[in-house]
Amino acid sequence: MKSSTLLDSAIFQLTPTRTRCDLIIIANERKEKVASGLLTPFLAHLKTAQDQIAKGGYSILLETEAGSDATWFTKGTVERFVRFVSTPEILERVYTIESEILQIDEAIAIQGNNDIEPSAVEDHQAKPVVSEGNKPIPDTNEGKAIVLYKPGTHYSEANGSTAQEGNSRVQLLKVLETRKTVLQREQGMAFARAVAASFDIDHMAPLVSFAECFGASRLMDACLRFMDLWKRKHETGQWLEIEAAEAMSTQSDFSTMDASGIMLSSVANKLNESCSEMASENIGKTSIDTTTVWLWRGHYYKKFSWGKR
Repeated sequence: MKSSTLLDSAIFQLTPTRTRCDLIIIANERKEKVASGLLTPFLAHLKTAQDQIAKGGYSILLETEAGSDATWFTKGTVERFVRFVSTPEILERVYTIESEILQIDEAIAIQGNNDIEPSAVEDHQAKPVVSEGNKPIPDTNEGKAIVLYKPGTHYSEANGSTAQEGNSRVQLLKVLETRKTVLQREQGMAFARAVAASFDIDHMAPLVSFAECFGASRLMDACLRFMDLWKRKHETGQWLEIEAAEAMSTQSDFSTMDASGIMLSSVANKLNESCSEMASENIGKTSIDTTTVWLWRGHYYKKFSWGKR
């Protein structure tokens, strides 16, 4: 099926132990398996699945109301949902980074205010008190300082302390600005990775509709925040454009099959094709005694080895 194919329904077919499942989509009486893996992650993300599994049985049905114009219920939407269940960080990372950026902005603003306050105090201390007749008289506190604290020595020590504090603030501001720049680039990479994984802005609305229909609250929250942040970054001119290829080349956070134990069938098929091609190239080469590949077999990888012993 094409990614844009409208679906009649989707079914989680459970194993006898009800711990694993195959996700099968149905359109015009055609069936296609789109994912396999552990059931628990899907239950954590789908209220509809939780309600149905509580009633028993060995299947969970996802379908829209009869007669509804569910143009969002496509193969592509279901595959993107599976990707999110497998790796929520693919969407959530962009706004977890944003929270760090906002904290740094707040720290920079505080340091900026601290720079202003000492100047105001120094101006106030330097200004003499003026009496009637425009005759300046010393401030009473200043007079006490002259008698008690030897103002010459005290003044130089205070100046030295102020200079050190000023240098420390400047260094701190530089560190904060550098960290902010790094985070902004990291956020740009996170946006690019999301787009490369098919989570671009045009696909957010169908995912929100899917989340509303089947009770995927975490997916909905992630999509809404992603859209809001994408819009704000473009409107304020803070958008950092990064090519998807560059983002994926440095990607280390998301593996083909992670701890969720879920794999898309399309990914498994590509992996099998890649392994088969590699094996074909190695057959007959005398420089390689034994060739070993791992092929995906539904719920597990199977090791195949051949060659000279």
